[in-house]
Amino acid sequence: MSGWTSRQRFEAVFAGEPADRPPVSAWKHFLEAERDPAALARATLDFHREYGWDFIKLNPRATYYAEAWGNEYDYGRYDGVVPAVTRHLIRGPQDLRAVEELDASAPALAEHVEAVRILRREAGPEVPILQTVFSPLAVLEYLAGHRALASNRPAVREASPLPRLWAADPEGAHRALRNVANTLAAYVAEALRAGADGIFYAAMGLARDGYLTEEEYRTFGRPYDLIVLEAAGGAPVMLHTCGPQAHPERFDYGPVKAIHWADRAPGNPALADLKDADAFRGKALAGGVDEFLFAGDDAEAVRRQAREAVQAMRGRAFVLAPGCGVPVNAAGAALRALREAASS
Repeated sequence: MSGWTSRQRFEAVFAGEPADRPPVSAWKHFLEAERDPAALARATLDFHREYGWDFIKLNPRATYYAEAWGNEYDYGRYDGVVPAVTRHLIRGPQDLRAVEELDASAPALAEHVEAVRILRREAGPEVPILQTVFSPLAVLEYLAGHRALASNRPAVREASPLPRLWAADPEGAHRALRNVANTLAAYVAEALRAGADGIFYAAMGLARDGYLTEEEYRTFGRPYDLIVLEAAGGAPVMLHTCGPQAHPERFDYGPVKAIHWADRAPGNPALADLKDADAFRGKALAGGVDEFLFAGDDAEAVRRQAREAVQAMRGRAFVLAPGCGVPVNAAGAALRALREAASS
């Protein structure tokens, strides 16, 4: 086939088939726009059009899921891309029982359904859109006042409230996670109805070495991941496991169509290491470029890594992307180098 469209590339790769070239995209936070759905949709679409990405990964504010249950944040004080928490629901194990199941009309969720609706209307039918959804375990950590582990932040187990919560009340932790998962499942269905093609599912860094044990993730993570993922009903799902030592090989979930990780980060497998893995047969792999390169002027390093990734993944369903969101001040030359490398 010649003259492939972005949608054709997207649909082929998420069906496990190689395209004429890998679809390419990058995403970042728009801090100045992220509390207004129309402004967020506009900033996202402008970024998409400026660089000619093949699909949009909508990057909402990191705290919106926890806000649905009443967390509050000071948007005048950011630590990176996360505002300072001023009120959080879970202050101890006794508060796990306060995590009730919500529906997608909860204001913070409805706001982001509206962002999808606006983006679909303004982008038109040919632009593939993925809406971001955090895992229930990541949402629970936010509800306990601690931002979920992401990027290269140190994986300090003692800093997380999660092990203490389920050690004190495992039944309460399971109940809370089930209620969050059911809420997010309803939200996924609404986002798809509003015009999203699929979801970008962020497991965050919760599978990283030294944070939660593999058994803890199997017990308190995987069952609730699957509740949310199955709500996508076969729609495209890209799962992201964040940071170094992120263990993408553990996320061999049936509903996941593409697995995305920082393949250039320490302790992570390279793309080629999983290219022929049985666990990911029929699924796309995604990544290829160190996201931290975009903070500087080294467009040539971006171009070199991107070309290496494209070459390594020839004949394989592959999405070319940074290993995580790019910095808010990402250099335009580096972003253009990524886009150009997809066609080289």
